Amino acid sequence: MILMAVVMPEEAANLVVMAFDYGEARIGVATGNTLLKIAHPLVTITGEGVWNKIDQLEELVTKWQPQLLVVGIPSASDDPQKIQLINTINNFAKRLGRKFNLPVTLIAEDFSSADAAMLLEEQAIYGKAQKGKLDQLAACAILQTYFSEIR
Repeated sequence: MILMAVVMPEEAANLVVMAFDYGEARIGVATGNTLLKIAHPLVTITGEGVWNKIDQLEELVTKWQPQLLVVGIPSASDDPQKIQLINTINNFAKRLGRKFNLPVTLIAEDFSSADAAMLLEEQAIYGKAQKGKLDQLAACAILQTYFSEIR
């Protein structure tokens, strides 16, 4: 039996990737690299307006020097609220790409927050104690999904 695998070019084999779980109130941020394929939670960004939040991300982008940004986005829907959220996230992703001059990949993330909440509950972290950690872990789930999709 012959197994074939898609191999990334050597220069792309160890890219730093930063992922975002976008929400109107908070943005969870995680990072990792394509060599180890392990996501690490970084921070939860809060503030008024999308540009304020993107400005806060500048320090993280400068520190971690990612070569790729990944943004979680819900699956398509007929629900007007979900359509609005999808449009908002698409705009956020475009703004990130322009601000930092980096490629942005969108990853389906329908259950990242629910999965993160279950992980925190397994650690006996409930309610308000979950607030900041939840978004970071959701960003980790988004990044792990990205890592599982690349070869």
